[in-house]
Amino acid sequence: MKKLLITLVLIAMTLTFTGCVRPYDTPEFVTIEPSQTAFLIPLVGDTEQQASFESEELLANAKVAMKEVQIPHRWVQTGRWDWVGEWRPTAKLVIVERKPETREWCSTDGVGTSAQNQAIYAESAESIGFSVGMNCSAQIDSEKDAVRFLYSYNNKTLADIMDSEIRARVESNFVEQCAKRTLNEILVEKEEIMAAVRADVEAYFSAKGITITVLGMKDGLEYDDPQIQTSINEKFSSEQKLVTQENENKRILSEAQAIAEANRILSESITDDVLRQQYIEKWNGVLPQYVGGEASVMVGLE
Repeated sequence: MKKLLITLVLIAMTLTFTGCVRPYDTPEFVTIEPSQTAFLIPLVGDTEQQASFESEELLANAKVAMKEVQIPHRWVQTGRWDWVGEWRPTAKLVIVERKPETREWCSTDGVGTSAQNQAIYAESAESIGFSVGMNCSAQIDSEKDAVRFLYSYNNKTLADIMDSEIRARVESNFVEQCAKRTLNEILVEKEEIMAAVRADVEAYFSAKGITITVLGMKDGLEYDDPQIQTSINEKFSSEQKLVTQENENKRILSEAQAIAEANRILSESITDDVLRQQYIEKWNGVLPQYVGGEASVMVGLE
């Protein structure tokens, strides 16, 4: 009985002393990929260190060059006893992915990036509504741009910005450009419209660390009223027939002019010398002969 009691006391003491020790601080490592830029933002310390998102300079200083980062921890006591608590990180690792992102904003199911209708809608000066699909590619080109991007968008991803802010600015500029033009002008000046949209979007997002590499229309205009497309097709067909007839008329006129020019050249080339030469070539060498008496008749050359 005495041995059993001693054994139980030893077990209790072992459990007690074991429970009085802080848990092991397990190291926490994060690997940084080549296409990523990482920032180790302090969570404790003075106010200046914790306010790293408030300036690009502080963010640049928080950028880490290592490809494997260990997250530092500190012990936080949560109970009466020293060993009651937990290990908490003293810094936050923020990763900016610089890989390119591509979007196809269109209305056709199964074709665009999203299953939702993401086409760009606009109106002409005559209030004719239509939509277009667009392709857009963007990337965070350098680590310097990664600093600008993180400062501008906190911890959002480039994919989030493309589907929200970039698309919204593209649509706003496109709508503004189309509203100044008639439908015919829009059809003729599509390149000029997209050049103006690209210039604005590229400059705006470049200042925020985003490089727009591709931005253009995908397919043609899709009208809100299908009858408009039917009318355009009919007009195009009529114009093509007219062009074909005009080309045929030009061909016939060209042939007639060529024949007339050939006849003119031939006519101008028949001179007196040419006629005399032909006369000589046809002469059989016999002098003219006369038939009859005083009223003789000269037999000409054959």
